[in-house]
Amino acid sequence: MCVLESWDAAEDSEVEREKAKKAAEAKAKADAEAKANHKSKAQRVEEHRQAALRRRQMEDDGESDEEETEAERRARLRQQEVDGSRAQAEELFGDLSVSNKRAGKAVTITDESDPGKAIDLSSLAIFNPNTKDQFTKLRETLTPLLVANSKKGQYSLFLQEFTKQIAKELPSEQIKKIASGLTTLSNEKMKEEKAAEKGGKKTKAAKTKTTLNASRDVGIRADTRAYDDEDFGE
Repeated sequence: MCVLESWDAAEDSEVEREKAKKAAEAKAKADAEAKANHKSKAQRVEEHRQAALRRRQMEDDGESDEEETEAERRARLRQQEVDGSRAQAEELFGDLSVSNKRAGKAVTITDESDPGKAIDLSSLAIFNPNTKDQFTKLRETLTPLLVANSKKGQYSLFLQEFTKQIAKELPSEQIKKIASGLTTLSNEKMKEEKAAEKGGKKTKAAKTKTTLNASRDVGIRADTRAYDDEDFGE
């Protein structure tokens, strides 16, 4: 009888330990879930992003194990070059995103040394402005790139044709306003150039006058010394 009671007690103790173990596991799981729920939205988004990157990396690793044909290899390298060119263009033009709406027809530029490298500029958001700030950003981005060539001989002719082409689709009234602004700029530049020229003439005249005065003073002093010498000789 005592032996049976001892076995029963041992079984009860084992059951209790199993229950306690399951309760501890459930509590740990609940604590982990509660901790996960307290993560910020940004943290959760970042975790999902990292998980997606890991999955993509695993897929890429799996694909790389397969035999790649020469044509596939060239296509992959060409796409990498295109992606690299796009990244360089976006870095050049600042904080740009790819526009979902194309502004007119595609405008693709290629690297003359490697025709395989190309970038569609019309896909960049900066070339599809709508707001005043967006147009300002476009102007501030392009202006220094163009003005850097202003000392070159062909720049003036380029600018004349460029202005006509980009203003061609505007109504005549808008073109008149642009022409008026250029006329005002021309008048201001003429005043600056005349002032600079007049200042240069004054400086030159002042130098000439100073030189003449100095020569005259030297001549007078020489004549005086000669006269004094003659008196001394007498």
